[in-house]
Amino acid sequence: MFREFLKKDLTGIFEKSEVDFSNSLIEAGQEANCLFVVIDQDGVKNNFRNGENYFSVIGTLEFIQDSTETNFGYFNQRMALSQFETKGKFILIGRESNEPLSQETKRLLVKKSQKFSYRIAIPYNPSIGEIEELEIGTITII
Repeated sequence: MFREFLKKDLTGIFEKSEVDFSNSLIEAGQEANCLFVVIDQDGVKNNFRNGENYFSVIGTLEFIQDSTETNFGYFNQRMALSQFETKGKFILIGRESNEPLSQETKRLLVKKSQKFSYRIAIPYNPSIGEIEELEIGTITII
């Protein structure tokens, strides 16, 4: 339920054309310009109150870059530069990890990853309008 909101927020903040929810990266080099979101197994908690469904999500953001384009602190930098109104729903946790993936003909790919926490409130059971007409009848039992 929260995934469509999370995807929209990440697309706006990181200005990436694709956001993919997966358990891990597929083949290095096939995910150019795609931001991967790996939700922790026990990382989703939700609570219903006051007409809203509150979600707290913990996961990891993963992104592959060429080593020549890599700068440390990529996720923090994107959050700071973003003018997107919902970036306040995110908290980056810990430090960014940079892990070399593969070397193809003088090209080194680096997987950047960082844990995050995301909180959102989604309305549930919204009002569908007012009752305009009501008929009441009686039943006679013999």
